[in-house]
Amino acid sequence: MSVKEKTSRASVVRPPVVAIMGHIDHGKSTLLDYIRKTNTVEKEAGGITQHIRAYEVTHQDSAGKSEHITFLDTPGHEAFESLRARGVKVADIAILIVAADDGVKPQTLEAYRAIKETETPFVVAVNKIDKSEANIERTKQSLAEHEIYLEGYGGNISWIAISAKTGQGVSELLDLVLLAARIENLTGDPSASPEGVVLETSRD
Repeated sequence: MSVKEKTSRASVVRPPVVAIMGHIDHGKSTLLDYIRKTNTVEKEAGGITQHIRAYEVTHQDSAGKSEHITFLDTPGHEAFESLRARGVKVADIAILIVAADDGVKPQTLEAYRAIKETETPFVVAVNKIDKSEANIERTKQSLAEHEIYLEGYGGNISWIAISAKTGQGVSELLDLVLLAARIENLTGDPSASPEGVVLETSRD
């Protein structure tokens, strides 16, 4: 199955590959931890993701249908820009995560540029709404100031307010991702010769 393949003679619907993008402290790994019910953050040096990791999860949508989603967790630290770029290049859908208590940061904008350059469909997750200093309206304004216009705020970018810590809004976020995948009509040919992309390597 080729990367971002959408049409084929013997094509069948396939699960989307989703890259989570955003600033280092805005909750990407915490979101994945909640979705996967594990704790990858504590396994990373300094509590930050330094590698690209892939996880497949099953989500039951509002209609009760179970669907698969493959997630790529990309590093948010500024030192890992090339890893983020490779991650979004192979993704079908991206989630741009921004913290409601912190707003747009340089890595937020760098992630957004990578998404735009690859023309990857994306949704925005406004995270950390459980924090007392969270301000969703201010966050939407901060995004708009950088020409990221959300639905209901001058644009058509789908978004959802979430708390990766408590799980509030996470199910609705996954519903948004699956809706975006259906719009993209993602398919693959199970009988075709497999192809792959190397996201990350190391040398010993």
